[in-house]
Amino acid sequence: MKIKKYLPILIGSFIILGLIIFSFIYTYFIKDTLKPPPSLLYNAKGRLIDTTGYPPSLKYIFGVDRFGRDVFWMVIDGAKYTLSIAIIVGLMRVVFGGILGAFFGFVNGKWLKIIEPIINAFRFVPAVIILFPFFVLLNDVSEATKEKTIAIQLSLLIIISIPVLMNSIGEEVRDYLKNDFITSSKIIGARNSWIRRKHVLPYLRSRVLLLFVQQTIQTLFLLTQLAVFKLFIGGVKILYLDLGVDRPMSKANEWSAMIGANYIELSIDTWVIVGPSIAFIVSIFAFNLIKLGIERLMEDQGPTIKKNQPIEEKSFYPELDDFDFVNKEKLTGATDLKEKVPQSVQLVSR
Repeated sequence: MKIKKYLPILIGSFIILGLIIFSFIYTYFIKDTLKPPPSLLYNAKGRLIDTTGYPPSLKYIFGVDRFGRDVFWMVIDGAKYTLSIAIIVGLMRVVFGGILGAFFGFVNGKWLKIIEPIINAFRFVPAVIILFPFFVLLNDVSEATKEKTIAIQLSLLIIISIPVLMNSIGEEVRDYLKNDFITSSKIIGARNSWIRRKHVLPYLRSRVLLLFVQQTIQTLFLLTQLAVFKLFIGGVKILYLDLGVDRPMSKANEWSAMIGANYIELSIDTWVIVGPSIAFIVSIFAFNLIKLGIERLMEDQGPTIKKNQPIEEKSFYPELDDFDFVNKEKLTGATDLKEKVPQSVQLVSR
């Protein structure tokens, strides 16, 4: 059935969309109806058995951290932020990288020798190292400039991967331009703009979804790397404990920020990053399912190589042996000749 071809894409999309929709439902309909977890836990006999934070249980699936927050609902609340950021950044990377790559593929000669080494340098320098000083400057911002700061941070996440993506697409375009039909188009006078519009862009269109999913997954990994350095999207807020211990936290419950901010808590509560880690694993698994489905569709739409089939031999002269010459004397007449000799042979004989 055709549905099987789309099954990985449908399952992956259902998981991603389900997380985002449930996150919005929680924020606008469920959040205000929930009671915060108690700071002290007592058993049936009234004896104190635990204080915040306490580990996962049937009531609190991912546990409660030392600030008295239910980690499960924090993960649900942060789904819309993390996944939306990854999807927006991945989409913008593909749009700008694809457009620039379509033009860069036509660059040759000395300009290519100058530009390509500069672009290739981005492949050997981790993106987190380049972004680090910019995010440090944007980390401590006021609430009034929060939206502007997020826009700048997202722009940096987009720009950092465009050179490498542009170069990769440009290399594919240059290989694609070596096809005979492209060469034929150039010979008869086709301009680069026409070739780009009629050949290159339709060729890249089939790869857009695959590149989008790949860039979305890379964005999720990059967010986690930044969070290890306590660099969060939207800035930082400081939470204080009674013992004078402070923790930098994300102003939104973004998953990578939850992992990075609670990294130091692993020595106290080893389970504290289990919730956001599971959310990351499920999301990346869902995106990989979508990627797998797209790759299968691309393979099915690609050219298929048919196996060699035996050619059925037909003899136009069954009364002749294999090494006999075809001549008028051996045939019964001119009328029979026209009936038995193919049209191409008749033209040659004339």
